Amino acid sequence: MKKRIIAISAVVMMLFSQSVSAVNFTDITNHWAKASILTLAEKGVVNGVTDTQFMPDGEVTRAQYLKMIMEATGVKTAPVREGECLDVDGDDWYGVYLQGALDCGLIPKDMVTGYSENVDYAVDENGNATYTKVIYKGAFNGNLPIKREEMAVLTQYMYQYTRTILTNKQAEKTKAIEFADAGKISEWAKTSVNQAVANGFMDGMDDNMFNPELTATRAQAATVILRVLNK
Repeated sequence: MKKRIIAISAVVMMLFSQSVSAVNFTDITNHWAKASILTLAEKGVVNGVTDTQFMPDGEVTRAQYLKMIMEATGVKTAPVREGECLDVDGDDWYGVYLQGALDCGLIPKDMVTGYSENVDYAVDENGNATYTKVIYKGAFNGNLPIKREEMAVLTQYMYQYTRTILTNKQAEKTKAIEFADAGKISEWAKTSVNQAVANGFMDGMDDNMFNPELTATRAQAATVILRVLNK
């Protein structure tokens, strides 16, 4: 656990700023996520945008959250292979995370604009075809703010990948349907939302709403990451 906390601290520092001071945030005094933010801050996992401001309701991008959740769950990165990493190349800071997630099949195609994949085969002198690689096409759009349902999907995908089949089966697949706006959750995201809620990683918001299309906030991301680490 200690090694995991050290690893994730380097990740979230990039997301949550360049500041080295973490526990005197004046903008979280009455915030619902105060306890989670302070817990991570005291561990050196998150920092503020300044010495005194955390900006809990600020946005989190897809790329930033991908990096955070991969570090939290221990999913490994991979060197970027040009032409195989969607709209990312070796110059993009999160390329090694996206390549690693793609290699493990952990990026849902519904989060990729214009998704397609081509399996590349090599044919030997005897005419036998040998699989070599999968080339993914489309755009991950890592700089877009991540939606709550997308955060649930990435969280559950990474968690399932690094946990046992038995743990995955414990999720109550109908739980998210209890939300008043369950019908607004995308079909491709419903199972993961259900499981993320059942596993205690995410909750509903006001008036029993999940708000799947809302942009996730820094406070929400910090809360989910702490819950995953505690799990």
